[in-house]
Amino acid sequence: MSELPSDWKRVFDRLERDRDDQAARADRLQDTLDRVADQLAHQTDELRAITKMLRRRDAQLAKSEAMVRKLRRQLGLDDPDPDPGSAAAVPDAGATSPSTPSPVLAHSTDDPPEPSTTTKATTTGTAGPDATPDAVTSSDGVEQGSRNPQDKSAPERTPRVGGRGRPPKHLHADVETHTVSACGCCGGRVLQRDVEETEVFSAVKAQVRRRVIRRQRVICANPLCGKPTTAPMPPMPCERALFDCAFIAWIVTMKFAYLMPLDRIQAMLASQGVIVSIGTLVHLVERATSLADAVDGEHMRQLRAGKYVCFDGTGLKVLIPGQPKAWDGYLEVYTRQELTVFQFDLTKHADELRDRLSAITAVLVTDAESRNKAGAPNVEFSNCNAHVVRALRAAAQVQPVLAKEGRAFFEAIYDVEERAREQGLTGAALRTARQECRPIVENLRRWLNVVADGDLPPSDPVRKVAKYYLRHWDGLTRFLDDPEVPLDNNEAEREFQRHAKLRLASLFAGSVEGAHRWATLLGVVRTAQKHGLDVQAYLTWMFERRGTHRGRYGLSAKDLTPAAYKASGCPGSLQAERRAA
Repeated sequence: MSELPSDWKRVFDRLERDRDDQAARADRLQDTLDRVADQLAHQTDELRAITKMLRRRDAQLAKSEAMVRKLRRQLGLDDPDPDPGSAAAVPDAGATSPSTPSPVLAHSTDDPPEPSTTTKATTTGTAGPDATPDAVTSSDGVEQGSRNPQDKSAPERTPRVGGRGRPPKHLHADVETHTVSACGCCGGRVLQRDVEETEVFSAVKAQVRRRVIRRQRVICANPLCGKPTTAPMPPMPCERALFDCAFIAWIVTMKFAYLMPLDRIQAMLASQGVIVSIGTLVHLVERATSLADAVDGEHMRQLRAGKYVCFDGTGLKVLIPGQPKAWDGYLEVYTRQELTVFQFDLTKHADELRDRLSAITAVLVTDAESRNKAGAPNVEFSNCNAHVVRALRAAAQVQPVLAKEGRAFFEAIYDVEERAREQGLTGAALRTARQECRPIVENLRRWLNVVADGDLPPSDPVRKVAKYYLRHWDGLTRFLDDPEVPLDNNEAEREFQRHAKLRLASLFAGSVEGAHRWATLLGVVRTAQKHGLDVQAYLTWMFERRGTHRGRYGLSAKDLTPAAYKASGCPGSLQAERRAA
């Protein structure tokens, strides 16, 4: 063993000192690392808390924006920033073709089972057996085929107009001028620079005005005559009228267009110091009905002359003397495109209703109720497929798999119909397009037969639907060969939405005569709305030509319809003011 160098102690001491220095340095670095880790953990906690706060703020902001959109829709205002998710297509659920038909529906009556008594018709579900695109539901409740997001031929959503835009030029402008007399900083003298102009929306309180009519009275200067002559009165609803046509048109518009009951109209008038009794308002509604009745009858004649008529009915309570409670009457709707007519009967089985149905020569699109066919045995019927879809949706709680299979057929049918609608197909072209549904309908029939003849109990909701559809097969599939006939009766059922709101606000019609007036004026107003007219301007125009100056104008009911008013340029309406602006 070799001897250690003489300075080994010094080297060893140096190595120990280096070891101690490195250990101390490592301890310091560990302390620093611990502090950094603590800071990082603290900052991570703060970042997590900030993220949660931002998410809550985003959720609150989204909720607030949704509430603002809802309020703007309720107020009839345009949305300046439409919800980006509102136009998004439903994710593809895949097309399911029922390979092994399974059992489904039947009903003891002629009506399909429905989940509720609501009149809104909607259909949703998965894609049909022979179609891969998804099915979505439109805002009016009609089941439609969705568009492939990558399909560039699909039409894009039209952006809404309004919101933060400048006030339209046709509105009356009240110009205000605000001046500056001294400097806002030092109070010194100012020099004219320019004028900053801002346009905002404003509103003035609606007012009932006095209309002072001064008619000149003269005497003939011919000494052989010498008879007095008085300038004629302007058009009035009737002789010696205290309320002119514009006032009665306003009453009808408030009640049947804005769905405001008469007691609220009375309160609105009282707020302006105009005291009008409910009896007077009822009399004015009666006068308006007598003026509009001929136009309503013309609408019914035009409906009967068309290719088809959508028909449905709902309740309307009336007060009958001697009855212990309000009587549940029956309000019917007859509609096609822009035409709508309401009629009232005391019961669903009234003779007037049977006579009305039997007088229709067009195809009657309605629910498959036995009383309809009994009341009009010679009328061709087309039934509503949306009722079946709603029944299958309700049956999904009991038979989810079978209900999904059944709805898949209707999803595919509505998808074909939606594509034809987007292409604007009518007549023979629409009939050709609907032939794509024939294989789907044949598969549906085989599936229904298997379900109806299967082992399901008679009370099973899907089996009830299958038996219902097979029992009314001709009426439910008429759309295949008749392009004029719609797939469902949603067009009529949607007309009851406004009636339901007015019924809720008014509770009842007041009397049988009041119910008939309700039906007449609601139909005329609704037809004017579907033509896109200024309802009050149209009613004023029509009342003036149906009132005391009827003989001077010499116009028939056909010349006084909303369509005729629209063709004449809508004189005195908001549309005419916009064109002038």
